Amino acid sequence: MKKIDQQTFNAIFNKHYEQLVRVAYTLVSDLDVAEDVVQEVFVNFWERRDSIKIEKTLLGYLKKAVIFRSIDYLRKAKKLNELILTKEHAPLQLSLKTPETELLSKENMDLIYQKIEALPGKSKLIFKLNRFEHLSYAEIAVQLEMSVKTVEYHMSRALETLRKSVFGLLVLAYFQNI
Repeated sequence: MKKIDQQTFNAIFNKHYEQLVRVAYTLVSDLDVAEDVVQEVFVNFWERRDSIKIEKTLLGYLKKAVIFRSIDYLRKAKKLNELILTKEHAPLQLSLKTPETELLSKENMDLIYQKIEALPGKSKLIFKLNRFEHLSYAEIAVQLEMSVKTVEYHMSRALETLRKSVFGLLVLAYFQNI
């Protein structure tokens, strides 16, 4: 490409700016972002003007650059949105580990394990196989030689019993920490 001076660059910018903004806008759907994308492309173009090899037309080169920059923006925006969403939905983790809270947590876990141990025979066994051994209902059914429906029945019974008894523990622990 021939040497581009400031005046030529300004003429190229003025001639193609609006059209390139429209191209970016169709991809990013935000006028401010589209304008930023096009400006970044022109800044990059100016900085690399001596080393750029344009194979076909200047407008074609600029359009491709805008498209790639827009896609890059969308990729980064998606990652940022995913990060924000995971942070919003992540459980709140307070770093208030004191000996008292550690003891309460250990005591609560001990009580939960006691409640699990207090479950009726098959419900306890099925619950442990599912939650601690990570077996599916079908795998448990095969291992215990029973139907999947029977496994589902025992699991729902175990979960209902635990919900009722553990809910009280959680409420109690909550009010102890206030």
